[in-house]
Amino acid sequence: MSIIWEKSWHQAGEMILKPDFQRELVKLLGKRARFDLDLDRLTTWGVGGPVRFHCRVHTPLEAAQVISLAKQAKVPWMVLGRGSNLLVSDQGYPGVMLRLAGPLAKLELEDGTIKAGAGASLPALVKLAAVNGLSGLEWAVGIPATVGGAVAGNAGANGFEMSDITDQISLLLENGEIKAFKGQEIKSGYRHLDLPAQSLVLEALLEFKPDDPAMIHRRMKRLLERRLGAQPLIKRTAGSVFKNPPGDYAGRLIEQAGCKGLSVGDAMVSVRHANFIENRGKATASQIIELMQVVSDRVKSQAGVRLQPEVEVVGRV
Repeated sequence: MSIIWEKSWHQAGEMILKPDFQRELVKLLGKRARFDLDLDRLTTWGVGGPVRFHCRVHTPLEAAQVISLAKQAKVPWMVLGRGSNLLVSDQGYPGVMLRLAGPLAKLELEDGTIKAGAGASLPALVKLAAVNGLSGLEWAVGIPATVGGAVAGNAGANGFEMSDITDQISLLLENGEIKAFKGQEIKSGYRHLDLPAQSLVLEALLEFKPDDPAMIHRRMKRLLERRLGAQPLIKRTAGSVFKNPPGDYAGRLIEQAGCKGLSVGDAMVSVRHANFIENRGKATASQIIELMQVVSDRVKSQAGVRLQPEVEVVGRV
């Protein structure tokens, strides 16, 4: 197993399925429970094998019930957002992927704040804030993600991050309890929020500063133009592949190591931005993993820095 895969893959474990597990999911969710769904259609990279159980949940109770059933059946589970920061193995994911939908994907404007369901689209949130003269999220323009993924991963850009505007987070805890935390109660770091183990973000209350909508849209336009000029946004990618090491930029180190344009099969290090890997057509997860390993090794050899993946790698090789 490669260094990249070994350090970042989501442990799936050995499943011991109870015979009635699938039947219970259908009983609970009806047609919102689907099986052996191909993930290459649900990820921005366009790679990955099937997910064994795909469950669209509309309420915290449904989420808690699915997770409880998965635990009883010894089936791993995780949340599937917009698949924008995810690399699923070619063998797929042999567990449950939760899709937060319905009421769990709503956006509600409340006196200068926005209550956002974890399944809501981050681009939709950015637009809602801008139209209503709420400043603080302009940096997120052009980033494909869900609110829950952005909050849990403390997404950020241009010196800003989600924790800057997160006033409160509602979590489904491992014991099934729903608990609200003030934003400052939860320690945040670079691309990380120190959430309780096995907890699930349900909702976030976000605070903004009032500003002229025209000014907000102008800032967003400038940021989006800059992003379009520097990043391969129209290509099939998963955003930044590696985290920036302290005091430096992963893209700079990768370019310095001569990796731009390097490819394995149809997976290629972008010539526009070295910290992006493009799927040029029929790339596989294995090819992307191999390319990530080559890039990591070259940067380690030349700069003495071991890059850490920013994308989440899930499934089994």
